[in-house]
Amino acid sequence: MNKRLLFWGGIFGPTAFLLNDIIGGIVTPNYSYIENTISDLTKAGTQHTYLLGSIILLISALMGIAFGIGIISRFQYKHAKLVFLGGLFLVIIGIFTGLTGTIFPQDPIGQELTFPGTVHIILVGISLLLTFPALLMIGIGLDKTNDWRAFRLYTFISVIISFIFGGLSAILAFNEIALLGLVERISVYTIQIWIAILAYRLITEERRVQIDLETNSSN
Repeated sequence: MNKRLLFWGGIFGPTAFLLNDIIGGIVTPNYSYIENTISDLTKAGTQHTYLLGSIILLISALMGIAFGIGIISRFQYKHAKLVFLGGLFLVIIGIFTGLTGTIFPQDPIGQELTFPGTVHIILVGISLLLTFPALLMIGIGLDKTNDWRAFRLYTFISVIISFIFGGLSAILAFNEIALLGLVERISVYTIQIWIAILAYRLITEERRVQIDLETNSSN
């Protein structure tokens, strides 16, 4: 399969995720991007759950899976173990994202936990545990040439920002402070932007390699 085509999943995935957030906030009554979390858009019993969770968010998840597969196919385990494992983690995260938006939605806050809601919490927790290692493994693993050293630094900065605001989100949620939605979005979109930038770099690199091959074959 064309690796460059799979890498485009890293562009379309975050884009679909953003559309899910924008459209969800518009069609969900009394929704606040400052106060409400992203998961509130697809929690059980929410209006337009099918559109947001089963279509838009699922598309985002599938694009994320495709991007992870692209990384796995581009960076073989025996040559780039860290990048390969990071790509594998992205595939797992994509699968879990698709499940939490469809089969296992979040339970409404204040109501008794259901089985789907419990699984939702577990899958989200595992995804969070895999996210930061995935970024670090890819960022460090790619740092083999001068071309990727700046990206490695950017990866460290992204992980720090996302980790700080992710931890702050937990504190705000525990204390029921109304800024939860805003703080969570800073953490989440830091990762989404990182993915899109990585995808762009990989697409550009693959295109350059293809041009070099075509040039050499013509000579």
